[in-house]
Amino acid sequence: MSRTAKAKGIVALAVGAAAVVVAGVPALAGAATTDAHRAAPPTVTIDFTGTNSAGGAANAIGAGFGGTATAKDATGATIATVYDQCTKDVISVDSVTAFCTADLVFTSGDQVTFTAVVPIDNPLTAKYPKKFDGVITGGTGAYQGLTGAVHITNTAAAVYELGWDA
Repeated sequence: MSRTAKAKGIVALAVGAAAVVVAGVPALAGAATTDAHRAAPPTVTIDFTGTNSAGGAANAIGAGFGGTATAKDATGATIATVYDQCTKDVISVDSVTAFCTADLVFTSGDQVTFTAVVPIDNPLTAKYPKKFDGVITGGTGAYQGLTGAVHITNTAAAVYELGWDA
């Protein structure tokens, strides 16, 4: 057997072995396999009005603030509690840009976490709706293995609607 034939045989063997390994590990097999192992979260509306400490945070880059809110589904039923923690990254006269991490804890106990760069305008001059995206960082229970984007619409001061592209 020639060296070329031997090399091709070794490459074919390595590719075949890699395919078996990838097929046997759901995290490596692609979206079709992992989609079967998790559910898509429902669209929710969260309202931090009166519960978020952004106004009380120091007006300096690096100042942190956080809050807790309820998440409601389209019928208005409370289906989760949201916990967030943010850090101010850009400060201007009428706005703040913050990097936020949030954890939605559903009444079932399942969780979804995400991060987002959040534009926060002065409530007296803000124009709504404002749309931006975040990154889903994970989930537990029915949402274990969840990845993708969360689409966020800021509909009023401290009120957000979340949709999922997961």
